[in-house]
Amino acid sequence: MTSLKDENYRDQVFDYIKKEDTPRPLVYQLELLKKVGFKDVDVLHKKLCFASFVGFN
Repeated sequence: MTSLKDENYRDQVFDYIKKEDTPRPLVYQLELLKKVGFKDVDVLHKKLCFASFVGFN
């Protein structure tokens, strides 16, 4: 990546990836669903670090 621009560019890209591609906690995601307007949220399945959840209006 440093061959495209420089080390600063590389660091910016990796910082962005770390921020945007890091899973958020399940409780955070459920609260976010409620915050954007879903009235009911539920966890359908959870195992280790994977979860399936749903929101209903």
